[in-house]
Amino acid sequence: MASGYGRRLPGLVALCLLTVAACSSVAAEDADPTDDSQPVPTATTNAPASTSSTTTATVPSPTTTIGEIETTTTGATSATTPVSTDVDADVRVPEGPGPFPAVVLVHGGGWVAGDPSAMADLASSLTEAGFLTVNTRYLLATQEAGYPGAVDDVACAARFAANHPDSSGSVTVLGHSAGAHLAALVALTGDRYATDCPYPESGLPARLVGLAGPYDVDRLGLVMLPFFGGGPNVEPEAWEAGNPQGLTPENTSLSSLVMYGENDALVDSSFAIDFHEALIESGSDSTLELVEGARHMDLRDPDWVTALIVAWLER
Repeated sequence: MASGYGRRLPGLVALCLLTVAACSSVAAEDADPTDDSQPVPTATTNAPASTSSTTTATVPSPTTTIGEIETTTTGATSATTPVSTDVDADVRVPEGPGPFPAVVLVHGGGWVAGDPSAMADLASSLTEAGFLTVNTRYLLATQEAGYPGAVDDVACAARFAANHPDSSGSVTVLGHSAGAHLAALVALTGDRYATDCPYPESGLPARLVGLAGPYDVDRLGLVMLPFFGGGPNVEPEAWEAGNPQGLTPENTSLSSLVMYGENDALVDSSFAIDFHEALIESGSDSTLELVEGARHMDLRDPDWVTALIVAWLER
């Protein structure tokens, strides 16, 4: 059975990805702002890109209600205005005249847990930097298989972002951990999903930002059973269509920033490196970014990644 799945993450890593509860202690350690042992974040890039050391930005986080879409204007005076829509997300619009480039944020949680609150701080910092942000929910693989419903949800959020009245139409999909896998699927093949989405088709996203993502599902084995609803022998078409590693030729106009942490104990660096190389071999533009000293949860922390992401988006 093991040979059918190819290489796997170590058992502890698989359990951590499969259940958030199993890795709560790891997450708490990574998120501890009092950890004085944390090194200063730096970055090493293997492709031309504008980089800078990260800076700390204090951004107000207005109270939001995830479950209906909300538009939040950040800045000295903030206001939250509910918007009627079929997309389940937290939407934030920068102050000032638009239109603004849009970023769709996709949370992690092993495909079975998590919600947009995990990406709220990063969304706030990107909105402060001038990006319209759509921090979206998606179908979790708990009562039913996550595929293709989770991809449908993220693809529809990307269409909403492109069609938002304050959007320039330029869309970046950004995901952390399992969310990076979903973001990559939408960036590469999103036009195949969300057939019931009420927003007009807008083409594939122009950019992808992957943060600590596992992009080759064949190497994850049992971890992916809840997402696909069965193994590759039972659901072969789903496993093929849901594997970003094998889909890189599908959108060669995509520009990607693939980031990974030096001290990530949950997702091996080879996932990012192999995915980046596949993107390059397919003829698309990709930048591989090593964040020195960063652990898995640091890759969704604005203090570690916002400056690097913004520099790449504005290059």
